[in-house]
Amino acid sequence: MTPTLHEIADRVYPDGQHTRKPPSYLDTYQKILEPFQGKTISLLELGVHSGHSLLLWRAFLPDAHITGLDLREPPDNVTGLENVTYIRGRQEDVTVLDQTTAANGPFDLIVDDASHIGRLTKASYRHLFDHLKPGGLYIFEDIAASVRFPDWPDYAPMTRPADEGDRFPSYDVGMIGVLKQLVDDVALGKNDIASLTFFASMAVLTKAQG
Repeated sequence: MTPTLHEIADRVYPDGQHTRKPPSYLDTYQKILEPFQGKTISLLELGVHSGHSLLLWRAFLPDAHITGLDLREPPDNVTGLENVTYIRGRQEDVTVLDQTTAANGPFDLIVDDASHIGRLTKASYRHLFDHLKPGGLYIFEDIAASVRFPDWPDYAPMTRPADEGDRFPSYDVGMIGVLKQLVDDVALGKNDIASLTFFASMAVLTKAQG
């Protein structure tokens, strides 16, 4: 039986590794990725930093073709691994994104754990959505960065005016703002989005089957 993501994380992340995905993320991933186990799928992760997340996916989804994109030089722990492709570049650079799709696209799973900046996240999503397979998942991590960290590039405090009549103002900055735009698309049945599900600091978009 395949170990759980928590068990794999204990094995692949060194003690104190700050890039380790939080327990709540692992719980969510355990649930949403289990249907992909045993299948030959393609996974893209934007923002891999130390490379340990690629080891996590590789162990949990051993039949997957995995692509990682990051600004840094490829980490030694993933260099030369079978079924792992590393591409260096910025998440909003469409030329670099095209390299990922040429390598292993279209994708069953796309994980955005890169800048956590709204406009960059949106640029990646807009370019990559067409390269997500029907029924595939597009996963946004750390969606509250713009409200949690005062030194974040697109930080804004969570203050909002009171409801007025039929209007209900709410926080619309950073990644939360991008996701609220996608809520509009889901509500209107636009852009082939089947669903958008929110978890603690994460959101999972499912592409329609077509």
